[in-house]
Amino acid sequence: MDWPVASAIIFLALVAACIQALSGFGFSLFIVPFLAMVIGPKDTVVLANLLSVAINAAQAGHLRHAVEARTATVLSVGSFLGMPLGLAVLLLVNSTVLQIAIAVSVIVFTLLLMRGLQIHGGGLRGDLATGLVSGILNTSTSMSGPPVVLYFQGKQMPPLEFRATTNAFFLVTAIGAVAMLALGGAVKPYVLVAAAISMPSVFAGRLAGNALFTRTHPILFRRLVFGILLVSGLSAIAGAALKAV
Repeated sequence: MDWPVASAIIFLALVAACIQALSGFGFSLFIVPFLAMVIGPKDTVVLANLLSVAINAAQAGHLRHAVEARTATVLSVGSFLGMPLGLAVLLLVNSTVLQIAIAVSVIVFTLLLMRGLQIHGGGLRGDLATGLVSGILNTSTSMSGPPVVLYFQGKQMPPLEFRATTNAFFLVTAIGAVAMLALGGAVKPYVLVAAAISMPSVFAGRLAGNALFTRTHPILFRRLVFGILLVSGLSAIAGAALKAV
């Protein structure tokens, strides 16, 4: 791995962690399309999950008291059921096709979040179904968050419980996804090196995001985040199109 690639990974991890700390979501939505252009979509899924473990573990300590344990547990069970399907997609689908699918998913999910769409429902079936979809997306694209965000919006979960429960869910499922990807032979040594050198930037981005949170108007920032996510998705589509030419 050369220095330009390493520098790009470090910078992207810094910005993604800052976005996550500020808004409570968006880490994978931001970093995945850009990483896919730098190291390819399949290695991106592994690296994004490794970094997700880091940032969610860092947040877990002071959020654990507000976790809705039953919801997080059922969602995680559904997610683990979906992960093998997502892994099959990752291993079998052409890289360029996967990159385009990732980019389109980012754009679609961002537009849904901008419009405030909510997935209504609840109970055991709703939790399991949401977890299942999230798990499939996790090991195929590493973007497991949008279904859960839309679902929790529909349940009108209070902000603290929302952040705590999503954090617990993402931590557990990211660890599971990394283990499954490793068993599937998708983890390469250089990806582990990339994760190690970008960990400090993840923690720095988290601190910066927490510091900026009290100084940034929520509406203005959400608009900025949505704009960044749309640009990242469009950029990834353009990059995949250039590869295909």
